[in-house]
Amino acid sequence: MPASVSPAGKRGGKGRRAGGTGRFGLWWKVALLVGLVTLGLPLAHALFGEVVALLGGAVLFGFLLGRWTAR
Repeated sequence: MPASVSPAGKRGGKGRRAGGTGRFGLWWKVALLVGLVTLGLPLAHALFGEVVALLGGAVLFGFLLGRWTAR
């Protein structure tokens, strides 16, 4: 194999990570989470009650955290 050709999957250099973790990748996720907590939980509490708001918030937070930290 010539020296200038690299094997498949062995690309050199630094590239951007997948998933939008550029300059504002983390901050829009933090802003979304803060918005959901400050607006979504009181709205869910007013419409559906305390138990549904807490369970729904826990499920949604777990889903978002799992999706954002998955590789």
